[in-house]
Amino acid sequence: MTTRRVAWRRSDEIETDEVCTLTLRDTGYSMVGTVLGADAGAPLRIEYQVLVDRSGLTTAAHVRDLRGFATRTLAVERYREGRVDGQRRRGSVAEGLHGRRPRLQPSTNTLPIRRLNLAIGASQTIKAAWVRFPELEVVKADQTYTRLDEFTYRYASGTFEGEISVDDDGLVTVYEVWKRTGYAVGPDDTAPLDAQR
Repeated sequence: MTTRRVAWRRSDEIETDEVCTLTLRDTGYSMVGTVLGADAGAPLRIEYQVLVDRSGLTTAAHVRDLRGFATRTLAVERYREGRVDGQRRRGSVAEGLHGRRPRLQPSTNTLPIRRLNLAIGASQTIKAAWVRFPELEVVKADQTYTRLDEFTYRYASGTFEGEISVDDDGLVTVYEVWKRTGYAVGPDDTAPLDAQR
């Protein structure tokens, strides 16, 4: 088991920070993170957990969105038809947490980048489900990843395009207005962080 903890900061007018713990196991990996900041003058805290199987497919995503004194939650799980908050829904489980363009946070770009494992110059379009903020709804979208060089990818979805820089683990270092500000390798035991919510 290997554990990485990463921090990012957004550099535009939407003041937010993200901290994410990536834990790699023989059975797959988990990403557990928190986005902190403000949105429209209200304090914002978004907590998320994404579980991935050994083939790189997302099996579940859990989100808790706290804005001011309002709290909302969302659970998306992969079954044959998928489930959103316990209700069957056709399509795949969440591949990302998206907000105002560019995305709400950078960490979940790691999911398709690690799974696709593209050769330099290669490109692939995937069908993904992602959680849209602030609506907290699951939306399907085509997403195209193109590997430009060893550590750089171009991401495109709809009318949006952006470049993503990553490290050896596929973890984002720079994505549009997001820049990595911290990185640590730590103890293998992260059970308190990625316990089921």
